[in-house]
Amino acid sequence: MADEKKKGRFGSLIIMIVVPAAVAFGVTFAVLQLLGNNVQGAQESQPMVQNEIKAILIQPGTYQTFMLKGGKDVVVIDSLSFKVASDSCRAAIAEKNDEIMDGLMLIFLSKERSELNTASGIELLKKQIRAMVNEIIGFTGDREKYGVIGVFLYIKAISTVE
Repeated sequence: MADEKKKGRFGSLIIMIVVPAAVAFGVTFAVLQLLGNNVQGAQESQPMVQNEIKAILIQPGTYQTFMLKGGKDVVVIDSLSFKVASDSCRAAIAEKNDEIMDGLMLIFLSKERSELNTASGIELLKKQIRAMVNEIIGFTGDREKYGVIGVFLYIKAISTVE
């Protein structure tokens, strides 16, 4: 009878310790699996962030002037830089600097003073510069996503010359 009581106590001791431990282990495992899947799902849903690559065409402080339509006004550019999507784009901008400056001159010769005095005019100018640079360096069509993706332009002044 003493052996039966020991076996009964031992059995209930096993049930009281082992079963809750197994349940706790199972719950912990299930929670970790669930949280692990959510973290992976959140990482997959976030877009890949590329490092920003900057290409500078006109250094800040080196004032570059361009004549506007009609030849009576000039625009003074303090700085012009680009956000590009690849190192090859940045290298192409450096290589084709003269052609890009020529393209800028042609764009500004088609602009009037009033077009550069509004926010929408400046945004249009930036889009035209972006398209011109991508065309000159050959990042068009499918390759456009690896070319210039942003234009940063600081106009210092627009002045009349006589």
